[in-house]
Amino acid sequence: MFRKVVFNYFAVYWNGLLLALLYTEACFFSPKLLALTQSVGNYLMGTSETTREASHSFISFQLFYTRLGYHNPKLTVDWLRWFIGFTEGDGSLITSMGRVTFVLTQKEEAILVHIQSMLGFGYVRRDVDKDGSVCYRYIVDDLRGVLLLALLFNGNLVLLHRVHQLREWLAVINRSLANPLSRHFGLMTPIVLIDALFLPGLHDAWLSGFTDAEGCFNISIRKDSRYSSGFRVTMRFILDQKNALGLMAHIKSLFGSGSITVRFIGMFRYTCESMQGLAGVNLYFQSYPLKTKKASSLANWLKAYTMLVNQEHLTSEGLDMVRAIKATVNPK
Repeated sequence: MFRKVVFNYFAVYWNGLLLALLYTEACFFSPKLLALTQSVGNYLMGTSETTREASHSFISFQLFYTRLGYHNPKLTVDWLRWFIGFTEGDGSLITSMGRVTFVLTQKEEAILVHIQSMLGFGYVRRDVDKDGSVCYRYIVDDLRGVLLLALLFNGNLVLLHRVHQLREWLAVINRSLANPLSRHFGLMTPIVLIDALFLPGLHDAWLSGFTDAEGCFNISIRKDSRYSSGFRVTMRFILDQKNALGLMAHIKSLFGSGSITVRFIGMFRYTCESMQGLAGVNLYFQSYPLKTKKASSLANWLKAYTMLVNQEHLTSEGLDMVRAIKATVNPK
């Protein structure tokens, strides 16, 4: 199993590298594409040899539970994996002025309250976003809280730029641990960064958390005379993330279908719209449900998906039902 996963990931890396080389050839007269090639290369060069087997348990959970005398029976492995995926999508590991802070920003207050309740530390604050709209932030800025998060994230991150952020965190945290006043936390030695990247799979909840942060479900209805109803209905599962070509390629391999496109420099999109691939998407989220309001959108989306599987959308009545369902998916 280990050899198979490593080989598959190497194939993803090699294909991505070939893509980068093709971009390089096309970039000779294009500064924008050259910048894109550099972005892809920066990500790929850090992900090949440092990726662990997907079935490997998250190696730092024991430290998270025991190093600070912290034990919370509510925090299952599945929940922690979901939380790490959610963090890698929407979280911020901030280092500034010799201090470290963890921030999750959302329009949905309930999910942040849930996270604060589950972890038992940090606080949720009502705030105003850059565009003037109301948002909510889950913030952890005390030493014990960020220590716990550092122990949780160390060795369990998927995205290379998150590992870089954690490295900056640990530089500050380890200086704080050297202070005699911090020794009551029980950490007498520095925390050593584990820079290996975790490879998520369909048997852990990381992708569920990441989808809660960066994913969406879409239904498209367009005129098409090739169909008896006169319309073509397309279902889509979509993920967006910056500097994550390797991750998107891996997710594509997990579902055995889909496409990867460049939205703009450094931003990649994975789209799955084949019925075969969406069958895998359906099975995955049955095992690892979403926790944000997207769960409601997914439930409605799956109603339309079931209709397509049963070909009910090919009648005028069925098509009207799909249209009604479409209005409830991503209503905003």
